[in-house]
Amino acid sequence: MTAVVLITGAGSGIGLATARAVVARGARVILWDISRPALEAAREEMGEAVSTAIIDVSDAEAVAAAHLGGATHLVNNAGILGQRMDWTGLDAEHLQGIFDVNVVGLMLVTQAFAKARVAHPTASIVNMSSIAGENGGGPGFAAYGASKGAIITLTQAMARDFAPDMRVNALAPGIIDTPIQDSILTAPGARDKAIEGIPMGRMGSGDEVAQAAAWLLFDAAYTTGEIIRISGGRR
Repeated sequence: MTAVVLITGAGSGIGLATARAVVARGARVILWDISRPALEAAREEMGEAVSTAIIDVSDAEAVAAAHLGGATHLVNNAGILGQRMDWTGLDAEHLQGIFDVNVVGLMLVTQAFAKARVAHPTASIVNMSSIAGENGGGPGFAAYGASKGAIITLTQAMARDFAPDMRVNALAPGIIDTPIQDSILTAPGARDKAIEGIPMGRMGSGDEVAQAAAWLLFDAAYTTGEIIRISGGRR
């Protein structure tokens, strides 16, 4: 039975790398993102194995109305970093926006998937957390860290609630060389300084995270409720 994997935030970075990885394993993918050009490029690259939809995961009506196309597996990858804020300059609306996408959006998509999914022998969900969910995140990004910490808790709750019919796990990437880093490591020498804190001596790649996602999706038959770091040894 062909797996059909719904991947949110799939237009670039880890989401796009995961799409490539699961298509290479013979699966079909449904890619959601808010960028039409990114989705069109992904569809052109991967061909008939791909269907796409422009979906903002924080829009409850859009998620509920979306066609899931017989999805059997889910990767909750959509997320935003948000702006750097210190504790004297918090913006309530911006904070809410981070949680609406990273936490509420994940829950809304999972709800829609749970209602519409097609049973599959390896049925599973992979949530994308971050080591920021464990260490609090970088200075100025406490809201992002808190949202990713919430994903860790949600993963454990989901694993319990969906067992034994479906496994649920999360990945906690460290510093992965994707476009999001361009908005963080802006100061001169910032990339070199970030690498100094990684025991493996380099940033990870989207492909390396995608390989772990594919393993959790299809191969980890007795693994559920786990949070796996993909961080080169960084904590």
